Amino acid sequence: MQLSRRSFVVMVALAALALVACGPSAQQVKTAREAQYRADGNVVFRAVVDAIADKRHKIAQADASTGTVATEPRWYEPDGTFEDKAADGQRAMVEHGSILLGFEVQVAPAAGTFTVTVTPRAVQVREGSAAPHPLGANDPAMTSWIAGKTDDLYLAIYERLKPYAVKPGA
Repeated sequence: MQLSRRSFVVMVALAALALVACGPSAQQVKTAREAQYRADGNVVFRAVVDAIADKRHKIAQADASTGTVATEPRWYEPDGTFEDKAADGQRAMVEHGSILLGFEVQVAPAAGTFTVTVTPRAVQVREGSAAPHPLGANDPAMTSWIAGKTDDLYLAIYERLKPYAVKPGA
């Protein structure tokens, strides 16, 4: 019985370690969101576009002169699962609560450095409404998985630009 108890403790410890290692820490997300980069603006912009592509978002528009990148919006089920397209390439029928999500990413100069801002742009299908409902930043329907996808994009951009990151105010 002692051996099985020890095995159980080891398995629980390994499971706990796996959970901790699964995602980024709040500090890592904060660092990525607040990062400033000292590099040529074209280098920063190109890294942002590449990071967006790495996360499999299609670029709808990229304008280096304004530092703006917009992704093509994609449909997600209410739980955040990507909605597959039908066999004919048309989007699948959406249900109540489905969300069309895209991102706008802004690269902006800031006192000799550049900052990056990722803004989710989302609308939600609601029963009884002919048009999807726009979701604002403080809308209760702006679910945690949208925040997670936004943080994931921040982290991907930060990883690409990490060599150019400087401490704010430096």
